Amino acid sequence: MKTKTRTDKKFVNGHIVTLDPSVPKANAVAISGGRIGCVGSNEEVLRHGSDGAEIIELGGRTVVPGLIDSHVHAFATGMFDIAADLRGASSVGEVCAALTQQARNEGRVPWAFGMGCSPWLLQEKRFPTVAELDEAVPDRPVYVCSSTFHSGATNSAGLKVLEHILPASSLGAAADKRGWFLDDESHFAAARLAFGSLADEQIALLYRSVASRAASKGVTTLHCLEGQFVEGDRDVLTLHAIAESLPVNVVLMYQTMDVQRVLDLGLPRIGGCLTVDGACFEHTACFYEPYVDRPDTCGCLNYSEEVVRDFVMEAHRAGLQIGMHAIGDRAIDVLVRAYAAAQALHPRLDCRHRVEHFQAPSDEALAIAHDLRLALPMQPIFSYLWDRTGADHYVAAFGPSRAERMEPFADLLQRGLRVAGGSDSPVTEIDPLLGIQAAVNNPRPSRRVPVDAALRMFTTEAAWVGREEDVTGTISVGKRADLAVLGADPFVESGAIHEIPIEMTICGGEIVFSR
Repeated sequence: MKTKTRTDKKFVNGHIVTLDPSVPKANAVAISGGRIGCVGSNEEVLRHGSDGAEIIELGGRTVVPGLIDSHVHAFATGMFDIAADLRGASSVGEVCAALTQQARNEGRVPWAFGMGCSPWLLQEKRFPTVAELDEAVPDRPVYVCSSTFHSGATNSAGLKVLEHILPASSLGAAADKRGWFLDDESHFAAARLAFGSLADEQIALLYRSVASRAASKGVTTLHCLEGQFVEGDRDVLTLHAIAESLPVNVVLMYQTMDVQRVLDLGLPRIGGCLTVDGACFEHTACFYEPYVDRPDTCGCLNYSEEVVRDFVMEAHRAGLQIGMHAIGDRAIDVLVRAYAAAQALHPRLDCRHRVEHFQAPSDEALAIAHDLRLALPMQPIFSYLWDRTGADHYVAAFGPSRAERMEPFADLLQRGLRVAGGSDSPVTEIDPLLGIQAAVNNPRPSRRVPVDAALRMFTTEAAWVGREEDVTGTISVGKRADLAVLGADPFVESGAIHEIPIEMTICGGEIVFSR
């Protein structure tokens, strides 16, 4: 997309929500050379520049800055193209039936994959056993990923492949022949080999598919957190090679602790979902207090505090922006203290180190995040889906008072913290309007934020988190022409923002999606 010849365009008779305080609203916008050339009235825009520009009639439709998803696992999202979609399964039998059907239909890959399984929601409250997966797919290895991407399962053929290559210490529970990978270390190690069976060309096709679907949702920039899940990190290398040809812009976060490799690739940032802890539903997110539904555990740290401190110090001194995943209050404290220690010993201006998720921050973490101006890519959709009547998973895991304190969006914004919106796709779908809906209409009133603030989470704030606030995030003269044309005004239809259709997406001046 970025290598194409761009046609000058003038969008007229619209409702332009610029998010630029100098020109907050307008009726028209002109695009030239992939940049925004003029924002103002119809008359001003029509007078601007050459007469040869294409005139696009908006018919009163609302235009907002191109939407940004600040936390996407694009490779894992693309895996749904070649895997059984298990998000709607309610029993082990349904999981196995979907895998059987997918294995019959998908012959391009040596493994059969299942994505989006939620064992805690199945009738049996577990993954399928080795025997059940053997019966479902007897002729090749299987790998099933949980919906959180923090656990998985395999069959006998998969165990044979994995045991031949991986040491028992990496296989964890699977070494007992159960075939379940219930912690980050064993799941990541197993998934890395299973997904590593894909060729580079197949990986590229998955990325292109995800980028196209994102464009259909009004997205013009994806923060892609890649690495860890393909042997040799060929997913990262593939995306790095094709990024300029995709229909949306990419902010690449390489999930590695190899600082020199990131520098050699010329990337300005490192990490992403380098998991300080795990996930809530697997009971591996790390808290100071035990889980209510699993009082025998508080979760666990995946790295010692020393390892986190040393990595952060090295990457910080190298001048990189750092991102790490931290959900529980103890894990978040470990990470933000490491950021504070690095900044104290080696002061830098405007580091914008990231805390991915930041779901249960302590008072100490809130103070450090404010003082260091940390970047907080969060997912409003999580509590919208999982902390509501009929699906009160947060209350079940943490009790009412702790659930109330989680993901305190309104309080974070009131404190002046920089919160960006994201999906954590494939945990939830790439759909910023659904994320905005979740932030505005959260089941808990204490979390709700105004439409303007929610829209900024997926535009201006996400651009700031990606260090692109001078490039995108507002509809301003000189910025990249990233726009989303909506079928209704979210400020008017604030109770049904997720139902507003995307009519057109413009990325770098090119129309990359049109209904």
